[in-house]
Parts: sequence; C-alpha cells; structure tokens
Amino acid sequence: MGKRTISFSLSESEVEKAIKELEAYKKEVVEKTNLLRDRVAERLKEEAQSGFNGAIVDDLVTGGARIAEVDVTVESRGSIAVVIASGDDAVWVEFGAGVYHNGSPGTSPHPRGAELGLTIGGFGKGRGKKEVWGYFENGELKLTHGTPAKMPMARAVMVVCDEIVAIAKEVFG
Repeated sequence: MGKRTISFSLSESEVEKAIKELEAYKKEVVEKTNLLRDRVAERLKEEAQSGFNGAIVDDLVTGGARIAEVDVTVESRGSIAVVIASGDDAVWVEFGAGVYHNGSPGTSPHPRGAELGLTIGGFGKGRGKKEVWGYFENGELKLTHGTPAKMPMARAVMVVCDEIVAIAKEVFG
C-alpha cells in the first residue's frame, strides 16, 4: 500500500468512480491501521510476557526464591488496544521491592517509578528500606531480600519502539 493517485475527468460518472476509489482506499487505510494496532499490541504482549516468565518475586534468604505468576493479555476497547499484566506479582516484578536489589529508599530503578509514587521502601510499612525483612505465610516466617525490578512492561515498550517501523512496513507494504 503506497501513495495512490486517483485521476478522473469532470463528468458525473468519472467523479462517482473517483469517490468510490477514494472510499475503498479509506477503508483499506482503516483496516491496515487496525492491523498495525493489533500487531503492535501482540508484540508488546509477547515481549512483556517473556520478561515476566521466570522472574523472581521473592528472593528468600532461606528456601530459594518464589517465581512470579503473571499473565499478559491484550484487550480491544473500541479503537484502542490495551496490554494488561495480571497477577498479584506484576507490580513487584515491574517496579521492584527492597533496597537489596534496587538501590536507595525513596528512589526507583524504573523510569516511571518515582512519577507513579512507586519508590523503593515506599509501600506498606516501609520494610523494603531494609536489606532483609520478613512476613508470615501459612504461619511460617519468610525472610526476603525483596524483588529485583525487571521492568518487563517498560522494556517491552522500548523493544517494540525500536521495531515499530519494521512492523508498519510489514503491515502497509
């Protein structure tokens, strides 16, 4: 799909023919734009899911680590597509928890963390300001170093931004 020229003479039938050509072109542009939106959303989904897969959500002092459970999906909402990371672990893997892996309290390794109010040690009772803190799970004390900020959603956006021209060329030809 490239630049298209519609030529016609000034007769009623030629103008009607040109209008039909223009309407067909408009329809094709809308279809390709929708396809581009869907392709970009699917690519973001794939890249983000890859980042969440195998991510550590609890770096336990004893007993290993707990792996995040996050599912990334795409929802169509009219003319937009929304990429959603679902699961209790999503926010921790995206923004991190605790100074052990993520730097000083009050900062954020995530490019939008501070802006969104998601800073290290800023959640709950501020236990993430310590190198090790604990919580109870099924009556058992778990000591953790927190969660390294993997930023799969932010990284997916950066990756797909680098690919967007190629995706658009595939879609529009």
